[in-house]
Amino acid sequence: MHRRRITRTLGAAAGGLLGVVFLPAAVAFADDYDITPDPSSSPEVITGLYGLATLPPPEAGSTQGDQLFDFTDTTTGASGTFNADESTAMDDFGFSNEEVFVTSDGSGADAPPVGSVFDTYTFGHGGFENIYADVASTTGGADVISDTLVTPFGDYTIPGTFDAADFPVADAGGVTIGNGDVIDPVGTQTTTAIGGIPPVTVVLQGDQLFDVDNAAGTAVGSFDADETTTTDAIGTYTEAVLVTKDLGDTTVGTAAGDTPAVGSIFNTIDFDGIENFYSDVVSTTGGADVITDTVETPLGDFTIPTTFDAAQAEDTAAIDLPDGEDLDPTGTLDFTGVNGLPPIDVDVQGTQTFDVDGSSSDTFTADVTNTLDPLGISTETVLVTSSSDPDAPVGSVIETVSLGAGFENIYSDLPSTTPGADVISDTLVTPFGDIALPASFDAVLGLASLF
Repeated sequence: MHRRRITRTLGAAAGGLLGVVFLPAAVAFADDYDITPDPSSSPEVITGLYGLATLPPPEAGSTQGDQLFDFTDTTTGASGTFNADESTAMDDFGFSNEEVFVTSDGSGADAPPVGSVFDTYTFGHGGFENIYADVASTTGGADVISDTLVTPFGDYTIPGTFDAADFPVADAGGVTIGNGDVIDPVGTQTTTAIGGIPPVTVVLQGDQLFDVDNAAGTAVGSFDADETTTTDAIGTYTEAVLVTKDLGDTTVGTAAGDTPAVGSIFNTIDFDGIENFYSDVVSTTGGADVITDTVETPLGDFTIPTTFDAAQAEDTAAIDLPDGEDLDPTGTLDFTGVNGLPPIDVDVQGTQTFDVDGSSSDTFTADVTNTLDPLGISTETVLVTSSSDPDAPVGSVIETVSLGAGFENIYSDLPSTTPGADVISDTLVTPFGDIALPASFDAVLGLASLF
């Protein structure tokens, strides 16, 4: 096997608050691969987004999606295609991150193996970039990992062994949740999105099946869940679980309802033998959720008092725009993902339909991410994906940060078919009146063309 190396970085790309939506025409990184979006396929399919106020482990201001890519191995001449999940982000200062997670070989010999992770982080406009590559092994051996800092003065190899393509997936085996049951993953995670900034951290989102055992060890049910696992360079591992469907358990004759209710959220944080287990079992009777937080250490287990209700982030709030328009969510949030580190913070993703000014004829559907922290600060980030309302065209981005005590920041960016004519506003809403803030940051640049 020839030496795998990075030859050059991902180039500069257009983007905004919600990220870089296309890779450049051709990029080359590990194994001398030239990679470009396949021109015969549709553009990137957006599957989720995070707003600027999002806390780690997800990357603030990023979109997740998937796309078909062409590749050429410039060493062997082999070429073909592969499918990949990707995460892209850029801020107003020119800092950007582009991450690719290979999900299928597609066609052609010598494609980057499934599970390979590539990431380029660009430090503004000064010519500094960090290029990380983890080419997954196909033989059971070690992955080929490289990390290079590219500067105007030369390229520098960064020593490191962070393996973004090989970390525990669905590791919450035997985790006791707040109602006394134990949840165990079944099989492997179906990956739906990638995030993070390797080699600092990597975030893998997907779907997972779990079994449930009661305190006596008897199987009482199973459930489907959105699940996110993360790991970082110092060895921290986390796993967030959001119950999306109660499957019951036909093997023991139990019915649906014996498992944690849909909307229940669990989180594991593991660092060097110390584990924190958070559990929010949603009530099915209208009463209070059962919320627990336990730290397990070599010296014993400790209960941490908390009232942080992660499931509150599942409720999409109405949005009152400064121009007087009211955006009212209809139905419930259709879950697509969970993230964050409850009881520190939580992110719940989904799709939602909104009425505009109470009209059932003026509606739009959007990708939504809601966040919440223990201070009560919440955010709601909305990306319009289909619309019958001309005032909320496809590709529009609206983000509300609720600070409490009547203070909110409302950002909106409505795309135009005329380049540079997007309608951008940023308003601080206070009990004493609204304050218009200068707004030049274009959150929807390039997004409208994807729908």
